[in-house]
Amino acid sequence: MTKPRDIASIRAGLHRALGALDENRILAATGKSASLFRKCADPDNRRHRLQAEDAVALDAACMIAGERPHILEAYRLALDARIEAQGGSRRHAAIDPLRRLADATQEMGGVARTVAEASTETPLSPETAQRAAGAIDRALDTLARLKGDLRERTLAPDTRRLAAAD
Repeated sequence: MTKPRDIASIRAGLHRALGALDENRILAATGKSASLFRKCADPDNRRHRLQAEDAVALDAACMIAGERPHILEAYRLALDARIEAQGGSRRHAAIDPLRRLADATQEMGGVARTVAEASTETPLSPETAQRAAGAIDRALDTLARLKGDLRERTLAPDTRRLAAAD
C-alpha cells in the first residue's frame, strides 16, 4: 500500500520517478539500488535523504524514458511552499480545481490544434514547432497549477508549514 505523501514534497516526486523507472535504469543512472531510493521516498524514514546528484540522474533517466522530470517538478512546488512558509510572496494563487481543470482542458485543445497543424507540414517549420511547444508548455503549466490547487485543498493551513520543511 502506498503511503500518503504531500504532493509537493521531494519524496512524492521521487516516488513518482521510481514508478516510471525500472530497477536497471535506476542502477545505471545512479550506481545505486532502487531499494535505497524507496527508503528515501518513504515519508516515515527520516534517516535516508535524496542527494542532489541522484535527483538529477533520476530525472535525466525519466526524461530519456519519455517521462517528465518528476523530482524537479516536486522541487519547484516544495520551493514555492517554503518561500511562502518563510513569509515570501505566494507564487500560487489557488482556485477551484474544477475551474483549473477546465482551463487545462482548454489548453489541451490548443495543443491538439497546433499538433494537427504540425502534422500537415513536411518538413515541419520552426515557427509551427515553436507554436506547438508553447501550447504544450502552457498546458503543462496549467496542470502544475492544478497540482498546487489540489495540494492547497489537501493540507490544513498549519500543516503547510510542516510540509514545506519536507
